[in-house]
Amino acid sequence: MNEASELPLPETVSSRVVLRAKLFDVEEATIRFHDGHEAERVTVRHPGAVALVVVDDEDRWLLVRQYRHPTRGSLLEVPAGTREDGEAPEVTAAREVREETGYAAASLVHLGGTWMAPGFCSEYIDFYLARGLSLEPLPQDDDEYIGEPVRLSEGEVEAAIVSGEISDAKSVVALTLVRLYRGREG
Repeated sequence: MNEASELPLPETVSSRVVLRAKLFDVEEATIRFHDGHEAERVTVRHPGAVALVVVDDEDRWLLVRQYRHPTRGSLLEVPAGTREDGEAPEVTAAREVREETGYAAASLVHLGGTWMAPGFCSEYIDFYLARGLSLEPLPQDDDEYIGEPVRLSEGEVEAAIVSGEISDAKSVVALTLVRLYRGREG
């Protein structure tokens, strides 16, 4: 165990929500460290999300191309979605695979999870491997426009990451988690 992990957690002196948005809140807080030093923190409070490695019977990944406004462009990425208030991640995963790919998964295996930007955001993404697909679409969210899934082999996904065609963090993490999972499977 390293020394830093043994330090006491800071105390929250005050906090207030300064912005309420559709998917998250922004909170300003004052924290006090164990030595009495105070600091300001701004946090995007996010309900959490799921990301899915959706694999068809030919072992190809189903990826989606989606417009992401902060990038001012469309990204090729693993399907993902935000959890609704109080919703278990596996429930979100079952819904999102149908909304974003049009397929239901007979099997959802939890691969792990990660904090996406813990320096300023509380978003934690749970990753799932979705297999055993059957056509069962759900309507997409009214603010999403996702076309037909793009099917790539795992090697093609890796090549797309290396080339920069796939450049979002959750897709890179997804590849890592799938490979770790398959390594444990033997």
